Amino acid sequence: MANFFNDNKALRYHLHHPLMEKIVAMKERDYTDSEKFDYAPLDFADAMDSYEKILEITGEICAETIAPNAESVYKEGPHHKDGRVAYASKTQENIDVARKAGLFGVSMPRRFGGLNLPNTTFSMMSEMIA
Repeated sequence: MANFFNDNKALRYHLHHPLMEKIVAMKERDYTDSEKFDYAPLDFADAMDSYEKILEITGEICAETIAPNAESVYKEGPHHKDGRVAYASKTQENIDVARKAGLFGVSMPRRFGGLNLPNTTFSMMSEMIA
């Protein structure tokens, strides 16, 4: 099964860059969110495991749904319907799959329902989706 994260060595390089330990500790406020949120990482290894799993899920969605839908999205495009702009049907499918996977709000702080991902990780997700 194709996966836009697992198949891209450059993305893996950035995830495991030596500065990530410092970046993650700052973003995770020295892992104090784990006292308030049961899904917050306890330490660096736990955070990296979570980030990697999120990136793998994103990579799978990109390879299995978004990429195969791209031509249809381009051909149909957004259109005017009942006085409103409507997404192409495959765009709506892409959005639904990403929403069901919990990928909306990934860079938002946990106190707002997000996953608190560092910008580095969020940028990797954006690169795969683009």
